[in-house]
Amino acid sequence: MMKKILGLLIAFMMATQAFASIAVAPMRLEIDANKFRGNYITTSINVTGDKRKPMRFKVSPGYFKLNENNDLMVLPSDSNDPYDISKKVKFVPSEFTVLPGKSQRVRLNILNLNKFADGESRAILFIEDVEPKEIAVDTGRAGYGAQLIIKTRLGVPIYIDKGKVSKIGEIEEFKVVQAKDGLYTQIKISSKGNSRIRYEGKIQIIQGKKLIDEYAIDDHVVGLGTSYTTTDKIKVDKIKQGGEYTLRAIIHYMDGNGKRQNLKQEIPLNIKGNT
Repeated sequence: MMKKILGLLIAFMMATQAFASIAVAPMRLEIDANKFRGNYITTSINVTGDKRKPMRFKVSPGYFKLNENNDLMVLPSDSNDPYDISKKVKFVPSEFTVLPGKSQRVRLNILNLNKFADGESRAILFIEDVEPKEIAVDTGRAGYGAQLIIKTRLGVPIYIDKGKVSKIGEIEEFKVVQAKDGLYTQIKISSKGNSRIRYEGKIQIIQGKKLIDEYAIDDHVVGLGTSYTTTDKIKVDKIKQGGEYTLRAIIHYMDGNGKRQNLKQEIPLNIKGNT
């Protein structure tokens, strides 16, 4: 007996990196407009499709913000938002076919720099697979089936810094938390300026004046006007006995003038018994 279609599902997938058979490079554009003499910026991205078959894509602009979970939130275009430049991003081609093993360059012009607000302006460029993929889904019910239709949509964030740019980072909170599988540090880092900060960092374990261990923590972007909390497991491999230790967080980022800024904060760590 022919299976019936139980349902039709459409999934849209957005990412800032390659997904399935699509790849985009670069994965994001970060541009200092103060380095350009004219009133526009010209740049490009490359789109690569499936190695086995031709793929057709269309391109469209949008606007986004980063929330406190470091998630990219796509928003409606807002002409009243001074940081929304989605309508100032022009691109060619807007729709194209990529042959197997080939790539297509999408050229971008970002216009009217003199009308940009001081600080960080943003847009996102969507690359969408025009032809959806159909996947049969086993429902586990005799005589019934389902079909999943997937459309792949990649997003390339565009950040433009213009005018007087301030990148100001701050450690708002640094603490130790207990989990089932061990101890973790939680560091809440905020961005106080008019542009995002992109930080890197490390944790040092100290006893007295002796450095016991040092390890990197995950790096992240903190969107302007938001905070981000990074949670990283404390590495106790080199702690040989219980006692009082010090945890030192060292965070660094580049400010609006391209100078490295360091943030440091210390908290006590009590290790009970043998580790």
